[in-house]
Amino acid sequence: MGLKDWWAGKVAGPRGYGDALGRNARKGGAALANLVFISHGMRPDGGSTTIFDTATDMERAGFKPRFADITPIDLASLTQDERLVFRSLQTAMISFAFIVNSNAALQYMRRENTSKFRNGLGPSLLRSMVECGLFDRIETAQTEVLSYAKSIDSVLTATVFNMEKPASGDVLEQFIVRAVTISGARFRYGFTRTGSTGFDLVAVPFVRETLKSVFAATNQYKW
Repeated sequence: MGLKDWWAGKVAGPRGYGDALGRNARKGGAALANLVFISHGMRPDGGSTTIFDTATDMERAGFKPRFADITPIDLASLTQDERLVFRSLQTAMISFAFIVNSNAALQYMRRENTSKFRNGLGPSLLRSMVECGLFDRIETAQTEVLSYAKSIDSVLTATVFNMEKPASGDVLEQFIVRAVTISGARFRYGFTRTGSTGFDLVAVPFVRETLKSVFAATNQYKW
């Protein structure tokens, strides 16, 4: 636990701790979005977005993988279609990071402290989205994140993350599919969860570390 997190927990309580985690949640979501995007392949025809276990499975289904390995994303090299999907995935995965943190609080904290935590987490995450240039205004960022949060029936009953098979019957899958749909992309997209470019390389550690951090703070400060 860093000094900022310690101060937030010791002095400012659950709300301060949520505020301290907001920026990290945005960064974690953005990193996940990058790898989800790198894992993608396309088909020229329309159709539903599909999550595949491996790049080989994706190729067999007629999708052409975009990247052979994990590499920095050069926005100038992307097509207009890809840019739309990339930006949409950024919002979707940051929204997923918000849900993961909120759900961790729901699991471990008393209900009144969960509300305080989210009241710190949400504004911090939204400010970070504006500061990194994803949105011009906090109000716009809030509308986008809330639209993803409201698309889930209930964070209490939905499977937020399938640890054994990420993006399979969970909120992560819903958000990836939704991101492609609302991007307005003309092509059909597929994504791979495992392998050299599989997004599980970031998704699993991110969720595990988030749960571990929130549990540790909750236990230490008796929230």
